[in-house]
Amino acid sequence: MGNHLNASHTAPRLGWAARMFRGWTSRTQTSAAVNPTRKAAFSTSARLRGMARQLAENDRYALVLLREAMEDITEDDAEFAWTAMGKQMALIPAGTVPVVLGDGRIAPTEIPAYYLDRFAVTNRQFQRFVEAGGYDALEIWPQEIWPSLMKFVDRSHRPGPRDWENGRFASGQADYPIVGVSWYEATAYTAWVGKRLPSSAEWQKAGGWPEHFSGGTCTRYPWGDVFDPKRANVGPIGGGAIHPVQAFPEGATPNGIYQMTGNVWEWLADRLDAIPCHREESFHTHKPMRRIVGGSFDTYFPAEATNQFVTGQTELDRRENIGFRCAVPVSRLRTRS
Repeated sequence: MGNHLNASHTAPRLGWAARMFRGWTSRTQTSAAVNPTRKAAFSTSARLRGMARQLAENDRYALVLLREAMEDITEDDAEFAWTAMGKQMALIPAGTVPVVLGDGRIAPTEIPAYYLDRFAVTNRQFQRFVEAGGYDALEIWPQEIWPSLMKFVDRSHRPGPRDWENGRFASGQADYPIVGVSWYEATAYTAWVGKRLPSSAEWQKAGGWPEHFSGGTCTRYPWGDVFDPKRANVGPIGGGAIHPVQAFPEGATPNGIYQMTGNVWEWLADRLDAIPCHREESFHTHKPMRRIVGGSFDTYFPAEATNQFVTGQTELDRRENIGFRCAVPVSRLRTRS
């Protein structure tokens, strides 16, 4: 981990991606000045192009497409990143969605257009974050969590998800969803790839497609309002175990987003301050909690795996049945030429 947790630092800022590119440019220019004979071979533009392609190839294409990086990224490199994004993310158009709030009330909410990952983040993808030193990159961790970073370790006490060992996931599980990570670890990963966690409103819109039905109401599941055990890994359907993120394709949304119901619960950005209760009951949180959604392989009641079900987990919990996926608002991205 390193012993720099007491350093003076601020929480992640919007311009950190631009500073990353500027830092790359400065290092390249310095290198060329020291060794002029290699200036042409290692020009700033060539190095930036290599960096942009490498980011896109490692699923960090959103960084290349952020508006704040436009001055440093060519149209050709941006197009390469757009192609990568099109394969891994689906565009959700702007519109109004009736959001189920933590207290059970329904609030019509206007949502700008955004992209959502087609699949939950996998072990293979999270491995890149670990190997790149993501647990030491304080820029992407909020300052209040720094004292807890030393606790985010695997079975061998190396930085990583709870059930990994020696900084690696189990053999044969590269395409399984990452689990055993806290809300903060999920958030750090999303920042590292230039994205963020989706909100409950965005989840309900992507999973319920309100524009397809009269009255603008969301369906309970991506395919409709009636649970279909063949479409999702919920309860005993999948044998009580996690499946790869590409499994159960018949349960995908109309635009190709997989497993918004079942397999693993997924972290959302929203705080959980209340849960709908009976009139004579009340719900109080003793620790900060965040919403989770979608149900999992060990969820036995399909009603808990709907797009609207309200529940949550404490921010530091690292459960074997909670993963996540990423979103990015269209407003943060450059315009495609």
